[in-house]
Amino acid sequence: MHDRRAKRKKIKRHFRKLGISLLFQGGLLWAVVIAFMVVQVFRAMFLTPDLTEQQMEKQFINPLQESGWPMIIAVVIAFIPLLIYRKKLFWTHDLKTVGKRMNHRIVFIGFAFVLGLNMIFMLIMYPVEGLLHLFGYTAEPSEEILEGSKTISMFVYTCLIAPIFEEFIYRGAVLRSLERFGSFFAITGSALLFGMMHGNIIQLPVAFGIGIVLGYLAKTYSIWLTILIHSLNNLLSEAISAVRSEALAAILNSGLFVAVFLVLGVFLYKNRNSIRSWLHDAWEKRPEKKLWVYFFTSIPIILLLLFNSVAILLGIEKL
Repeated sequence: MHDRRAKRKKIKRHFRKLGISLLFQGGLLWAVVIAFMVVQVFRAMFLTPDLTEQQMEKQFINPLQESGWPMIIAVVIAFIPLLIYRKKLFWTHDLKTVGKRMNHRIVFIGFAFVLGLNMIFMLIMYPVEGLLHLFGYTAEPSEEILEGSKTISMFVYTCLIAPIFEEFIYRGAVLRSLERFGSFFAITGSALLFGMMHGNIIQLPVAFGIGIVLGYLAKTYSIWLTILIHSLNNLLSEAISAVRSEALAAILNSGLFVAVFLVLGVFLYKNRNSIRSWLHDAWEKRPEKKLWVYFFTSIPIILLLLFNSVAILLGIEKL
């Protein structure tokens, strides 16, 4: 009895430390972004005090919102709590742990799976929007986040900085921190936190599904594979968003849809037996229910999910 109680306390303490680190990371991220914007706005007001509100918004506010620099600076600084949490393990374990050797085929198949999930889950946008309309709401503010970058700095953030640091956090610090409880729990738990982190009702299911795939790839191969695939996924999204012709964009999306699902169909059929075996083994090794109870009753994890949920709700407004 004493051993079980000690083990339970140790597990809860582990979840508590992880949750606190992620709370500080998220809080610091937005604190830096807000501070950066406030400083820039006050600087503009001091240098050009005669500007009207409309001129201020056009010349300073809008360009600042479209800039990637606030987020680039913020994600780098906000990563500090995770470095404190993982200490040397981040450099010696999270980044250096390598499983099977990756090759061009693995990159291609992994990328196809991420694209496929993106396409499937993005279809959720339409029924979700329709359901919200029934109650007099819309998720248009959430959909605006999916628009392409308007500045070079935002493009760099979206295609390089964000993929690197999101992988460092969720397939690095979080997944490796949870792997002591088994691969199933580590992959699923990190994917859930990754999905909720987006704070967006449209992106949540997409990010969760992609988090499962990237988590498996990180565990099986390495985090460097997932950084590459994550960057390629964002780069392709930016490329399609840059197409101004709606007709051409529709053709590209349709062609990509067919190509991706053809590749995935062939892969799944050829590897159906090994996939079935892997799924069976993963289910047999699933964690005990009490582990999930410990996770979801951890106060920092509850607060983290609550803050993410508030962000999701803020992306919904009345029609």
